[in-house]
Amino acid sequence: MEFFDINCRVNLGIIEKNLKEDNREDLLSLLLKNNITKAILTNSLSLSYDWNIGNEDLLNFKGLSQNNNIFFGLILTPEAYHQFVFSDYMKNAYENRARIFKIFPKSHLFYLNDFYMRKIYKEMAVANFPLMLDLKELDITGNKYFAIDDLRMLLCENKKLPVILETSLKQCMFNRFYFPLMEEFENLYLEVSGMLLMDQIEHYVEKFGSERLIFGSNFPNTSLEINTSRIESADIDESSKENIAGKNISGLLEKISL
Repeated sequence: MEFFDINCRVNLGIIEKNLKEDNREDLLSLLLKNNITKAILTNSLSLSYDWNIGNEDLLNFKGLSQNNNIFFGLILTPEAYHQFVFSDYMKNAYENRARIFKIFPKSHLFYLNDFYMRKIYKEMAVANFPLMLDLKELDITGNKYFAIDDLRMLLCENKKLPVILETSLKQCMFNRFYFPLMEEFENLYLEVSGMLLMDQIEHYVEKFGSERLIFGSNFPNTSLEINTSRIESADIDESSKENIAGKNISGLLEKISL
């Protein structure tokens, strides 16, 4: 079974300009060793330092951008709307192999439904450009109070926008928050790297089908083989495994229209 990983982070940029060639090969070799033939990479620098510098370094990293099976997930903040003409920014990003935009509202200090972010979502929805969001980034108080109503508004206002919700193992315990949204909105998808408990994936497939579950590894926080083995050993039919492993995300990316 071949996998398409949408949640893999790398460390590039101004802090590590001298990354050795063999280290680049190590990443690609490690992915292939675990049957991950395609991957969407995000630069950790975009989250920990500066979103735009990190994005630019990733897009300009020729050692990865020339690989036809490697794509990029870029991080956005509200500044992307007034710092650039966003339609041009989105088109240029796509031409340089970006396939997902990611947001981290809590870490980057903005509300999910920030005025400029709502304009960004609208343009992304027109282009069917996928948006990825980490569930814990909606825990605005740090006390497990998730801003689910803001997520509902986003989904309701942009029903053509594919929204992929990343959930860690711990956050999966709070499915009472997003299960109703899964039932209400067909444009909400779940990334599976946190679904490691017994029967968890099986339960999701039974309740919602396999068409809205998408493979991610959460590497390097989680070992690649843990997540690939979890899908391979899941007690679901082979067609569902193939959907999760790569068909679902491939289908979404094919619908991007710029």
